[in-house]
Amino acid sequence: MKKKENETNACDAFVEILRRIKGVEYCPERWPEKENRNSPDIEVILVPKDKKGQLPKIAVEHTIVEAHKEQLVYVNQLCGIEKELKQRCQGRLPNEYCFSLIAPPSLIVGLNKKTREQFVEEMKDWIPEVSKSLTIDKSCSRLYDKHEVSLWCVGSCQELNGTVGMTSTRPKEANRERQDRFRRAVEEKLPKLVKYKEKGFSTALLLEDVSFSHALPKDDWKDLIPHQYHSEFQLKIDYFVIFVSNEKRMIVGNVWKEEAQIYAEIPDNRRFSFLH
Repeated sequence: MKKKENETNACDAFVEILRRIKGVEYCPERWPEKENRNSPDIEVILVPKDKKGQLPKIAVEHTIVEAHKEQLVYVNQLCGIEKELKQRCQGRLPNEYCFSLIAPPSLIVGLNKKTREQFVEEMKDWIPEVSKSLTIDKSCSRLYDKHEVSLWCVGSCQELNGTVGMTSTRPKEANRERQDRFRRAVEEKLPKLVKYKEKGFSTALLLEDVSFSHALPKDDWKDLIPHQYHSEFQLKIDYFVIFVSNEKRMIVGNVWKEEAQIYAEIPDNRRFSFLH
């Protein structure tokens, strides 16, 4: 089974975090889940390049957390549409402002190749026309296939003026779904890591957030971790890292838990950027 690109990228980003925190280089030793597809296993085991040989190996599990159903599909669709609209609208928007198109998941997720092309074709003319009448923080809305689509004048940014981007939005029930999906992700992954902790490994749970909802602790960790796993989370998970990603690339990594320390507020030296 071929390793998924985002799994590899999350692993590489975690190795970089470990290098900065501990000053030790780690590298993948093997990918148990790929070796044995018949039984659930963790994704990767990291081995330290520790000259003294005193550091344990780290069992790592990774999963994606969506804020709502098909949110990853929605974000990926938006990224593709954004690239097309930027090309089609180039040189046709006011140079003093930058703009953002807002389209709901209920519209974007349902687009196939043909209907996506139709959407881009119509928006490429509507956006330049409407943008001329907008000023900072003003917007204009219209219906497209019974869905509300809005163009918003974001303001002035030298690097972005004269361009249009896409802004994601969420269904009304997304806030409730956000916590439910987070809990289910932990509930599914944590037991596999506990088994490795009992074998003498260190453990790491990497949650890849494509919703930008969990990057910083907005809730008490006890509200996000299923009650039956509170003790095991505290005692048997050594690293708990939330990554914010875009198009399978890790953008930000925040360390929520580091050995016995659970951060209510993420310190600056435990917030990592991978934009370089």
